[in-house]
Amino acid sequence: MIFQKQIPMMKTISALLILVSFFGYSQNYKGEISDVKKSGLNQITIDPNIRAAAKDDLRFLRIIDSKKNQIPYAFVTLKKQSESYSPFKIISKQSIQDSITSLIIQNEKKAKISEFNLQIENTSLIKSYSISGSNDAKAWFGLVENQLLTDLVASKGTSLSKNISFPANKYIFLRIVFNDKKSLPVNILSVGIAETQLIPEKLLEVNDFKYQITEDKSKKLTRIVFSAKNNYQIDAISFDIATDYFSRNAKIITKQMQKTKKRTTSYDETLAYFELNSKKDRNIYFNTIDEKEFTIEIENQDNQPLSISKIQVFQKPIVIVSKLNANEKYDVIIDSTYSKPTYDLENFIAETVANFPEVSISNFNKLNAEKAIQAEKTFWETKLFMWICIIIGGGVVAYFAFGLLKDMKNE
Repeated sequence: MIFQKQIPMMKTISALLILVSFFGYSQNYKGEISDVKKSGLNQITIDPNIRAAAKDDLRFLRIIDSKKNQIPYAFVTLKKQSESYSPFKIISKQSIQDSITSLIIQNEKKAKISEFNLQIENTSLIKSYSISGSNDAKAWFGLVENQLLTDLVASKGTSLSKNISFPANKYIFLRIVFNDKKSLPVNILSVGIAETQLIPEKLLEVNDFKYQITEDKSKKLTRIVFSAKNNYQIDAISFDIATDYFSRNAKIITKQMQKTKKRTTSYDETLAYFELNSKKDRNIYFNTIDEKEFTIEIENQDNQPLSISKIQVFQKPIVIVSKLNANEKYDVIIDSTYSKPTYDLENFIAETVANFPEVSISNFNKLNAEKAIQAEKTFWETKLFMWICIIIGGGVVAYFAFGLLKDMKNE
């Protein structure tokens, strides 16, 4: 009976000791920002080593000015847009009074198209139109009929863009016919294709990973073992391969530990599958993994192993924006006793922004406990709150311990 009561008591004490240890634990790192050239909003890309120090929990991050005040920041996603306009050659433009206006456009590259962008001079008219296609400009085949162009007044300037869609095709010639029976013609300035592309965010290389390549001839596998000092979030791996004409299946695996009552055993867990192919991009993207050790296995089948000259490991960038003063120095602190901050700035920064001046965090190092810089903290972040938690935890332990001892004596 006594032994049975000791078990829950030991579990309670262990759990409370872990809680106390958590509140007493503080991991301090410090860096600095000293390259602020322009006052105002500046963007800062968080280095992979800083993210590793914070265990990718950036609620621990603070920016501190020379007066030990917190400087607000907000997380942003930077995706720049690239816009292009490719006009088609208008080989014919005819207007028949009180009847129609006909435009014939040449698709010289025989590209597959399903949309036109019309540059139209301002008008308040509503126009119906039909589109047909041809490969010889003689025999025409219908695509759309009696569609409407509306809202042709520009909010700014004297012209506007209007997209019109139709079934995808590769006709060499396309004809747009506008109905002018109820109103005068509209002025079509050009016909083309407008494209807006998001420029992919630039990946950050994680330089801490080292790798070793070995061959398992019996299983016809190439194994690449990666290792680093800390866990890093990984979103992509890039291969430089000199081999020609290859297509190999591969996977990323990691060792996991499984505890049973008597022993601990290890097993392989597959994190991602992918293909290495000489026709495809050398960059391999996958769902984020968070590891400091992992292995890539490449299936060679009956082929010679790939000639791999270089492998790079990358992660997607995390960027913050903060209002900083030119020529002022700021400290950047990572401290695990902090809680998540709430700043007004996040309400004024667009989810996707770009082109703020860029500054960087330098001289980032781990500090000794006695040298750690203490910033202005809320009550929940202070040592007083930590000690209150420790005292309360100790009191709870004592309460349960004395209660259990009393019960054991009574029995």
